[in-house]
Amino acid sequence: MIARLVIIALLIGCPASRAAMQTDADPRLCYASSSQIPRSADGSILRSSAARTAFVRMHPCPSTGLTRGTCPGWQVDHVIPLACGGCDAPANMQWLPTSIKSAARPDAKDRWERAVYCGQPTP
Repeated sequence: MIARLVIIALLIGCPASRAAMQTDADPRLCYASSSQIPRSADGSILRSSAARTAFVRMHPCPSTGLTRGTCPGWQVDHVIPLACGGCDAPANMQWLPTSIKSAARPDAKDRWERAVYCGQPTP
């Protein structure tokens, strides 16, 4: 499964590993190791509401065209996951349909990203 994901990542131009991302100096990558990622007292990754707001102002909701309020059927997603060192910044965000973002299948987006960007095996 991982080999297939890496091949797909290479075909669409995604870096196949953290080493490749660090070599390419991807501006969406902020932290080289998980110990550098800012966390709250309970251990969860800190997120910036200002970064999300800035992203939505630049990229209005695909379903409503609005820059505030809810966006039915869509969620803001980090291209490079925060857990893998991705920046919590508008340049590292994208709109994704809720059906893709919240999928529970083994090939779901979050599992795929962790396999590609963090080098974690998929279950």
